[in-house]
Amino acid sequence: MNFGSNYFNEYYHALDRDYGQVEPSDIPSAPGEPVDTSNLGPREIGTSTNPMAHQTTSFAEKIRAGASKIELSFLGQGKTDSQRPGPEAFGRRDREDIRGLADINKIRTSVHASWHGGSLAGLGKEGFSDQMRQQAITEIERAIHFASEATKGGAVVFHTGEWQRPITDVRGGFRGYPDEEKTTPIMVVDSQTGDVNAVRRDQLVFEPKFYTAAEYEKVLRRPLVGKTDSQGNTIEANDWVNMKGEAIKREWVVSKNPEEVEKLFDRVPVWNAAKTNFEVEKRNYDFFKDEAERLSKKTDKTISPEILFFKSQLADQVSQSKGQSLYYAQRYDDYKKAADEIRKALAFYNSIEKNIPEEKKWELMQQKGFRYLDINKFVLPRNLLPSEYLKEELKEAEDHMRHVHEASASADARAKQVMDRMNRVETIKNYGLSKTAETIGTLGVKAMKFTDTHRKELNEPIFIAPENWRPEEYGSHPDEIGNIVKKSRENMVQQLVKEGYGEEAARSKAKEHIKATIDVGHFNMWRKHFEAREGETSMQREKRFNKWLLKETKKLAEEGLLGHVHLTDNFGYDDEHLTPGEGNIPMKEFIKNMEEAGLDDFIAEPGSFNPNTMMADTWALMGSPIYSTAKAPTFRSVHEQHFGYHNPATYIVGAYAPSNEWRLWSEVPME
Repeated sequence: MNFGSNYFNEYYHALDRDYGQVEPSDIPSAPGEPVDTSNLGPREIGTSTNPMAHQTTSFAEKIRAGASKIELSFLGQGKTDSQRPGPEAFGRRDREDIRGLADINKIRTSVHASWHGGSLAGLGKEGFSDQMRQQAITEIERAIHFASEATKGGAVVFHTGEWQRPITDVRGGFRGYPDEEKTTPIMVVDSQTGDVNAVRRDQLVFEPKFYTAAEYEKVLRRPLVGKTDSQGNTIEANDWVNMKGEAIKREWVVSKNPEEVEKLFDRVPVWNAAKTNFEVEKRNYDFFKDEAERLSKKTDKTISPEILFFKSQLADQVSQSKGQSLYYAQRYDDYKKAADEIRKALAFYNSIEKNIPEEKKWELMQQKGFRYLDINKFVLPRNLLPSEYLKEELKEAEDHMRHVHEASASADARAKQVMDRMNRVETIKNYGLSKTAETIGTLGVKAMKFTDTHRKELNEPIFIAPENWRPEEYGSHPDEIGNIVKKSRENMVQQLVKEGYGEEAARSKAKEHIKATIDVGHFNMWRKHFEAREGETSMQREKRFNKWLLKETKKLAEEGLLGHVHLTDNFGYDDEHLTPGEGNIPMKEFIKNMEEAGLDDFIAEPGSFNPNTMMADTWALMGSPIYSTAKAPTFRSVHEQHFGYHNPATYIVGAYAPSNEWRLWSEVPME
């Protein structure tokens, strides 16, 4: 079929069915006309190969279907098989064939890497792990290597799914389920080990009640609030205090200064004489949220409630260990002094006993009963020489000291260990985002180096293209995918500067080789979590979400963070890959925004039932005609007339045709 400018001159004549002004009624209608006819067409909007097929065969098939932009897709990871092949399953001959087909047919290319098994930050069942992160790097590097040898350059796409976080915490008015903000867990990370600690938000905790400065004034019977203590701190009414009435600031709970943290354990708990115990206070997550907000305003630093929550709990553990240590160690000096004196006395009496005849030693003997057992009234005391008596006393003193060594020193070690953990507690967002950025930054450097090695064979640079994915995971919200790209570029700049690049050159390279893939179908899955306002109708809510989607995606494009676009449609529930225009995404407006921002790299990803119609139907949605000198049928009508056979022929042939002798009563032909 001729899609060139002479289409009508060579093939279109009076015997064609659709000759004239009106197309036959059985040609499927296009899904509405676009607001403005787009300049995007087959050169800019392509499709993807079948990830479960041989890529050379599937690539050629898409070319024959008319594609000028093709994304090679993979599913298998590690050692793959014929049903789910990975990039490494295709050797040099296949790679040369794919590149040759792309060269001859002037195809623009991109690659969708295999699912890398999890978080780019390395989050697994046991927490964050550099081993897990390396597995993701290796899987994506295989796709980069494949792209450098089999394609003409372009995007290497992979999903982001960094860690789960409450949907209600993200900007925009979303909720995962009722009471999500009250029950979802809060998580922090040990920055040294990568271990993740979590607790439900509705879990209650109990803490000792400590005197504030305002309360302790009554105990000391002197004013404290407004005074300056010996350390130069102005005492505020809500500050904790030590027994001397000196300030212990509440923000020191999250301090990195060891001296400030150490002072937390001088706080004075409130004693309840009537109940013979110390008072405790019940806390929930909302308390720490309000406290974090107050301290953030006071210190002009961002203090997260989860950090405050976990550090407060760790501080209580330190206090407990320090209390145990103090309990065992309070008489340690007495035991040590006694042991030293006993050793001196033992040396003295040993020398005396050596010079006394055996028959005279009885004169030195002392009686010793049983100290801890109430049996002395029934059992005669023992007669011991001074050296024997002192040896038993020395052993007892040393046993006391050994008990203190083992109990008190271990408690001090536990306290020190927990204090060290307090300094290593970090939000999962800060820790995870830094690891994700490190992964993508490393992959960006690899993409740059593969591009430099194969520059002669490539039409455009290979760039890393992280893609937004499930709303339940970090990286799916517009703010999150934007942060990932920005932080990853910063990380790549740091790596390149270490290799000797200048700052400006490094930034240019990072911008060239790290760009996001935006999947509008994935963004549309936020629709089901979009909360309606009070009194808002369903239609109004839908319109407001569409406005949000268009605004946020346009912002990403205008900030220069995007390089690749996936076009799929759905109804906001799941990623069904409907043909663009068949769901409820404001697809035409979205594509127009992307086009105005300068993007021209679009892939219409087929789903279960539209692999053969996805591309042509998307072209039809854009109003792209088959080029001619007059109004022509759209790609949809051409595809469905000539390839899909949805329109019946105007005559019957073969076994279906009746014999020449057979006639209907009306003598009208069967056709």
